[in-house]
Amino acid sequence: MAEFRQVHRASLLPDRIASDIMAKITDGELKPGDALPTEHSLAQTFGVSRNVVREAIARLRSDGIIESRQGRGAVVKPVCERETFRVDIRALGKSDNLADLFELRGLLEIEAAGLAAERRSDADLVVLQTAIADMEGQQEFDEKRLEADATFHRALGKASGNTYLSTIIDYISSRLKETTQATSEIYTRDDLLDVTISEHRKILYAVEAGSRSSARVAMAAHIQGAAERLQVPVKLGRP
Repeated sequence: MAEFRQVHRASLLPDRIASDIMAKITDGELKPGDALPTEHSLAQTFGVSRNVVREAIARLRSDGIIESRQGRGAVVKPVCERETFRVDIRALGKSDNLADLFELRGLLEIEAAGLAAERRSDADLVVLQTAIADMEGQQEFDEKRLEADATFHRALGKASGNTYLSTIIDYISSRLKETTQATSEIYTRDDLLDVTISEHRKILYAVEAGSRSSARVAMAAHIQGAAERLQVPVKLGRP
């Protein structure tokens, strides 16, 4: 029987619980066909509410790792049936993997920003503006500002008008909160939030102006800057 550790940190709980369960699956403690413990049991083990456990399980389900079966609950799927693209948070500890992720962000989000500049609605702009406003008011990233950062990128993906592009950006944004937290431990200056907000504003201004080229340049500068602050060796091509 796989044993789980209690989670104490209040932020990012669903991600951490999903990652812990995924580790048991990767390590073979939970095998294909095995049923996960009940939500009630997992909630007690991790020391969280059932809603948090339910969200963690939903993420594993959306990642194609588990499926719901009548009378058995959440069951681990065979590797050959896991067709959904996913980012393993644990694997991001390897520099090459993190560099690949930032390169992927460049390929996706630079183009999304350009499309958003051409296709955004007034409602899209309101969401983008609100996200930046929600990032302000503190000197460091707390849970509210981490979520506001992710919301900005999700809204930009949605504004691109491409459903599949929006879906994958939405997914990646939800997995990048931990890289932002890690940056705050590596980046020695005390202007991390100010610099990040400034980069987001430049993207927003270009999208507001309807300038595809400026939006792509601004997004490229943001992703390159984020990689450098995290000391990730990635060089994006010219947007």
